Amino acid sequence: MIITRLLKNKLYLSAYLLLFIFTKSNQSFSHECILKDTTPKEITIYNSCLSQKNSQYNLDAKKFEEMEQKIIKLENENLLLKNKLLVFKKKIYNFLNNM
Repeated sequence: MIITRLLKNKLYLSAYLLLFIFTKSNQSFSHECILKDTTPKEITIYNSCLSQKNSQYNLDAKKFEEMEQKIIKLENENLLLKNKLLVFKKKIYNFLNNM
């Protein structure tokens, strides 16, 4: 009874994960820049599409870089706070031992 519930839960979880992965991958490849004709209008549309894709890529890369910098900053801050906490603990320990 319990085993069948666990298998059913795993099956549901697998189905949801597969559906999630499929929808995310479908969204990322849903828009492509395709040159339909050699008219100036179509070339302009194609170039603007490429420009938008490139600007989105640059924006994503910039956000990623900012996130990396923020993580590094937070890790450094974390180390600093751990050191301050250690110093504070030592002071309390010394204070209690001197009483």
